[in-house]
Amino acid sequence: MHTCNNMPLNAFQRHSKRLIGIMMGICLALSLVLQAVVHRYNLSTFTHYGIAVISVAPIIMTMILIARYLSGEKDEYLRNLVVQSILWGFGVALVADTFFGYIIELRSTLIPFGSISMDIFVVTAMITLEIKLWRNQ
Repeated sequence: MHTCNNMPLNAFQRHSKRLIGIMMGICLALSLVLQAVVHRYNLSTFTHYGIAVISVAPIIMTMILIARYLSGEKDEYLRNLVVQSILWGFGVALVADTFFGYIIELRSTLIPFGSISMDIFVVTAMITLEIKLWRNQ
């Protein structure tokens, strides 16, 4: 999204978009690495809790970045579209989590690509925002 309704993004919007994209990449990479570590080695319960805390850190940071963006966005129309996109992102992520949770329970195997809920959320929210901006031009 280089433009918004044929208007170029300002520095604040570009910076927020870049930081959220970086956090999404960190979430995915961390998920893959931590899942490989957990299933390869016999770790203690304390270590599992530590890994759980480490895995949620980029998610918390992403939520803080989104809240920071929403509080700093001056355009009420764009803020409304972003909030609607965030709701769609959460909805799709919840559906995917529920679906994969039952699949994992049924097959008693793990999905090979790790926990990607945050990535599903961010990608869905970004796609929804693009569609909304395109429809409202």
